[in-house]
Amino acid sequence: MTFNSVTANTAWDQMDMERGGAAEPAPQDKMRALRGQVDEVKEQMKDNVERVIEGGEKGADLFTTAEGMEERLTETSEKVDRIYWWKKPKQVVLIVVILIVIILFIILVVVGIIPLSAHVTPAVTPTTKP
Repeated sequence: MTFNSVTANTAWDQMDMERGGAAEPAPQDKMRALRGQVDEVKEQMKDNVERVIEGGEKGADLFTTAEGMEERLTETSEKVDRIYWWKKPKQVVLIVVILIVIILFIILVVVGIIPLSAHVTPAVTPTTKP
């Protein structure tokens, strides 16, 4: 007794069904299912590659933008440095001038050139001997 492959598959399928198992699909169905899965994986991989390429382009754009910002920051910091370079010596000169004025005032008061209080006449007049 000989079976061809279709009859054999049908017989095995019936036996599986009787045992409560699921029927196995035919080899062509398996191939179609595998090809479908392969096609799905290929599409997913294509999508992933496209995303990576887009990410690379965005990264290049971001890098270019960062370079431009760095150049502008360098220019701005140089301008600020030039402005504040003059402000610091101005402050130092102002502090030195104020200190000189205070020291000069103290010296003039101590020497007596600048009196601190108005000259008050004594209440008792000194007497001289005859």
